[in-house]
Amino acid sequence: MSFQRFSTALNAKLLRLGFFTSVSVLASSICLAQNKQAPHYPQRIITVAPHLSEVVESAGGSNRLISVSAYSNFPDSVKQLPITSDARSIDLEKMKLLRPDLIIYWRGGTPETQIESIKKTFSSISVMSVEPKKLTDIANDIETIGKLLGTETIAKKNAETLRSQINDLKKRYQNKSSRKVRVFYQVWAQPLMTLNQDHLIADIIDICGGEQLFAKEKLLVPTVSREAVVKANPEIIFTAVDTKQMKTDWSMWSSIPQLAATQKKAFFDIDGDMISRPSSRIMQGAEKICSEIDKIR
Repeated sequence: MSFQRFSTALNAKLLRLGFFTSVSVLASSICLAQNKQAPHYPQRIITVAPHLSEVVESAGGSNRLISVSAYSNFPDSVKQLPITSDARSIDLEKMKLLRPDLIIYWRGGTPETQIESIKKTFSSISVMSVEPKKLTDIANDIETIGKLLGTETIAKKNAETLRSQINDLKKRYQNKSSRKVRVFYQVWAQPLMTLNQDHLIADIIDICGGEQLFAKEKLLVPTVSREAVVKANPEIIFTAVDTKQMKTDWSMWSSIPQLAATQKKAFFDIDGDMISRPSSRIMQGAEKICSEIDKIR
């Protein structure tokens, strides 16, 4: 496979699963840039990442979505909407024809050049970014979008439900044992890629009582060697898959008898939509990670 084809395939998979290779991590979860104060609540929303349609839905604004990004699939109504962005590009001309009054993008997943193009092209409307790094940030984002849309009541209700679920997970797993289970989260097999401590999934692993291997790597999605993973000796390995029907070939790890994860038969696929997208649905994936870690503790 040529490098260009590999790069395209990797970017597409990372977008479907909520990961991006060119990421700028900021301290804040959410940033609102309003070039012009809108005289009324936004009615025509475009989202520029798959999970954002889900966050808008939780905020009470799904009926105002007019366009989404590739691989957006929740709620069901967004499947019929036009697509104006994907992992590699944004169709600004198509966006202009749709006449949005609010564009929401994920700062960690949108190249700076594209962000600047959006702001320049749509200088007279609200352009908003989200960048959750903790589960609680998702709840905050839901409330912030709800305030912007004038749907505070439903947004606050859904945000509080999410916070309650997070607190319940913490009570059941975070301090259940002083022993941390060594966890390797595999993003991509060839080249072998994982996540550092700045990714949202790191927060989940911590809440579940796991020790995230390679957490201190500088890159958000670092490349690591097979030898380094074997030396770290994970007790459990997770990866996200595109669909529930997909099964990961774990032979690169299960063929190593001395590996703790092999001895425990602890290799697990998780539906990417339920673990890699920072929306309320991520709690389903978080519950899966916590329960599997707990079984081998």
